[in-house]
Order: sequence, then structure tokens, then C-alpha cells
Amino acid sequence: MGQEQKEHTWDLIAKKLAREATPDELKELEDLLRAHPELYYPLQTIADFWKSSNPGDLEKAERAFDRHLDRIKELGIGFTPTVSEYPGQNHDTRYSRRSKTVLVTTISLLVVLIGLFVVPFIFNQNISKLPVVTAPMKEFSEVATRDGSRTSLLLPDGTHVWLNAGSRLTYDKTYGAQLREVNLVGEALFDVAHNSAKPFVIHTTRVDIKVLGTRFNVKSYPTDKTTEATLLRGSIEVSIKARPDEKIILKPNEKLVIANDDSALHRNLSPHTEKTGKINESLVDIRKPAYDASGINIETSWVDDRLIFQDEAFGSLAKDMQRWYGVSIRFTRPGQEEWRFTGNFRKETIQQALEALKLTAPFTYTINENQITIYDK
Repeated sequence: MGQEQKEHTWDLIAKKLAREATPDELKELEDLLRAHPELYYPLQTIADFWKSSNPGDLEKAERAFDRHLDRIKELGIGFTPTVSEYPGQNHDTRYSRRSKTVLVTTISLLVVLIGLFVVPFIFNQNISKLPVVTAPMKEFSEVATRDGSRTSLLLPDGTHVWLNAGSRLTYDKTYGAQLREVNLVGEALFDVAHNSAKPFVIHTTRVDIKVLGTRFNVKSYPTDKTTEATLLRGSIEVSIKARPDEKIILKPNEKLVIANDDSALHRNLSPHTEKTGKINESLVDIRKPAYDASGINIETSWVDDRLIFQDEAFGSLAKDMQRWYGVSIRFTRPGQEEWRFTGNFRKETIQQALEALKLTAPFTYTINENQITIYDK
């Protein structure tokens, strides 16, 4: 999403919160949220903030708005509201009471965004393990897990969802009435209740997945290099947002791996590629899921509280361990991220896990609260 589109999205959100959005604008906002499910969480947080504040005190907000206009320009946010942005206004006067409400709301949203999402991002690596959080909103319901925690839930139609660490599942409050649609950021295992009249659709940043009744795993973390879908039972239809004309049908015991690099997704589709031990990120691959020596499916082992990895690079494994244990792992030399490991963690602490990895790689480490630093031995 480009800067101009982001600004337009926040403007639509401001109009919605100010109760001044037209039906067309509400529909446009709904379409934007479906295309960018990662926006559901900030929207929910903003809505909660706005509800808890006192928007009725408009005069005070207007004064704050006037004071912040110059400051917003200095920050280089690139949002400069003008009278012409809102049709039907009297250009010979200052902003009307109606338009000014929207403008005050918009500026407030920008200030809230800076405080809620820029500053926490800077200090994200210091977030400690927190319990599962379930937060309702007016239009949407969301279930979210922090790093280091996992949960499960039943949707209104009986669909069972297991949510992995650092993940969010969002769905409309009218879920199941007309549509069965959810938005996922992170990883989840779905056991979908069959309903041929109402297909179940999952929206992620990169793909949309449509099913009738089946069991499958979806891994779609924004910071990962790939988006993955592993089918256990039934069938699923996957649409890649960067290549909307193509539909991929998965069969049981197949795994779809899609590069999160937009430029790679426009190259030739190459299904049924043999696994080489390292993902070719220029391709969209269909392959067999990996199993450990005891026959456990590695992609879904997290549901049984197992962190299983097979010939996995330390850099990739570190991301899984960060979510699993609620820690941050930093490497002091790029080559360390290329070391490869095979293992199976269940009840081990982070220290025990690192000590086990040390047996096959020449490194040592330090732990400072939740920050782990990897050094050469």
C-alpha cells in the first residue's frame, strides 16, 4: 500500500469514526480492509481509543487540530487537508463544522498512530510473553495471541481454529449469516465445518483461500519470506493477489509455498517443484509436507505444542523460536544465520533449546532479559 493510499485509508477511517462516511465510502473501506487484513488491528485499536476519548468536546479538539497542523507538516507525514478535499463546502469560510470534525478525527488518528504503532515497533523486541488477548469491536471480532502463547477457538458455524503465537484472526460480527470470511495475520490451523452453500474464505496479505469443509494450515507472517498453506484433508482453492487470474487447487498432503516478494510473484508459475532443502523464492511451489522421523507433520506440530524443524537455517529457526518463546534473537555475524539444524522441542526452556543447538554448531550466547545474542565460539 503506497503512501497516498494509506492517507486515503486513514481519511476513510476518520470519516467512519466521525459518523460522516457515505455508504460508498464505507464499502470502499471494507474493500481496503479485505485487501490489507493487517489494517484490522490498528483500526480496532484506534476505534477503542476513540470510543474511550471524548470526541464530543469538539472545540478543544479543534484548538488542538489548529496547533498541530504545522507540526504535522514538519514531521513530513505528507497529509495536508484542504477545503477542496470535501465537496459541497463554502470556500469563503473556514472548514464547516461537519468537515472539521472529520479533519480533527484524521489528525487525531495520525497522532495516535505515531504513538501506538511507531514507538511500539521500535521497542518491539523487548515485549515480554503475554497471555492471549481477545478484543471485541463494533463491527469486527478479533482473537489475537502474543509471542509465546497459542490458543484455539470455535467460530459460530462450528469451525475449529487453532491460532499460533504472534497471530491475529479477525471476522465480521455477522459471520455466517451471509458469508463465512475471516482475515488472518500469522499462522492458524483450520478444521472447517462443511457448508456447500456458504464457502469459507480466508484473506491474508498475499493470498485468498476458499474451501467448503476441510482441514489445513496457513502460515502468513508479514516478516517471513514466504506464505504457506498445507492441506491435510479435503481441497482448497488459492488465489494469489499479485496474480489474480490464476487459481491453484491443492490436494490432500500438498503444501503451497509462495514468495512474499512481489517481484518474484510475477515470474513464471512452477508447480510441483522438488524440495531442494532451500526454498527457491522466485517460484510458487507445490510440494509434499515435511514429516519428522516419527511421522509427525512438521507444519502442524505446533498445535501439539511441538516445535519441530528439519534441516532449517538458523535465521529461519530463530524467527520461529522468537514467537515460540517470546524472545528476540540477534546474530553478530551473517554466516551464523546459515547454520542448519534438525530437532524437536516441546517442554524445553529457551536456555535448554539453545544448549541443544550448541551441540552441533560452534556458537555461544548471552541472555539479557528477553534479548538473546548469538556469538561465535
